[in-house]
Amino acid sequence: MTSHSDRTIVLITGANQGIGYEVVKGLLAHEKYHILLGSRDATRGAKAATEIDPTGRIVEPITIDVTDDASIQRAVDEVASKYGRLDVLVNNAGINNEFEMHFQQVQNQKDGVQEKPDLAKMRRLFHDAYEVNVAGAAITTEAFAPLLEKSTATPARIVFVSSHTGSLGLRVDQSSDWHQKLSSPSFPIYRSSKSALNMLTLHYAAKFQSKGWKVNASCPNLTATNFSRGNGRPASESAVNIVRLATLGTNGESGVYRDEKGVVPW
Repeated sequence: MTSHSDRTIVLITGANQGIGYEVVKGLLAHEKYHILLGSRDATRGAKAATEIDPTGRIVEPITIDVTDDASIQRAVDEVASKYGRLDVLVNNAGINNEFEMHFQQVQNQKDGVQEKPDLAKMRRLFHDAYEVNVAGAAITTEAFAPLLEKSTATPARIVFVSSHTGSLGLRVDQSSDWHQKLSSPSFPIYRSSKSALNMLTLHYAAKFQSKGWKVNASCPNLTATNFSRGNGRPASESAVNIVRLATLGTNGESGVYRDEKGVVPW
C-alpha cells in the first residue's frame, strides 16, 4: 500500500477533459492533495494526467467507466490497494446526448415540418443519459462509500456536478433571471436527469449526515467544452465552486445546491 497518510485522496470521474480536467488543475493549488484523475479511456486519462502533472507525484490517472459495474469495482479495488481509503469523491462524469435531436427539432419548426417522433430513439437517449448522469453517480457513490468511511480527512466530501437546468425552482420562478432561458421546452432528458441527481444529493446528504460528511451539488453553468459544442464560459470558471466544495472544512455546508454566487433553488 502506498503511503499517503499526509495527503487528501480525491477521485474525480470524467476528468480527462472539460470541467473535470479543470477541477484537477484547481485542486493542484491545495497543498497535500493527491488527485485521482478518472477517465473511462485509460489512454486519454494517462495523457491528461501527464499534461497536468508531468512528475506524476500529485495527479494519477485511474480508469473508471461509471456505466460499467466491473470498471467501478476495479477502481475501488485499486484505490483500496494503494491507499486504503478515499477522502473526496467528485461525481463529475455526465453526458448530454440530445443535441442532434434538439437541433433537428428546431430546424423542423423553422421549416414547418411535422416530423413523427422516433420513440425508440428517444427511449435509448433517456436510458443512456440516466445510466451515466444518475445511476452512474449513485453506483459510484455506493461503491466508494466504504473507502470514504475510512477517510482520514475531516470531513469526507462528496460533490455531485449538477446543472442550473435541473432546478425546478428556477424553471417556475418568473422573477428569476434564468426563467426565460429555462422555461423553454428543450432538453427534457438532460434536464430531468440533473433534477434526479439533485435528489440523490439530498439523499446522500441525509444518509451521511450523522457521519459529518459534506455532500453537495454544484452548478457549473453553461461551459465551453465538447459537451456543449464549445458554447459557454471557460471551464476553469465553472470548476471554481466544485473545487471549493471538494475542499470544505468542518464548518462547510452540506445538502446544498449552489454555484459560485450562492444557493440555487432545488
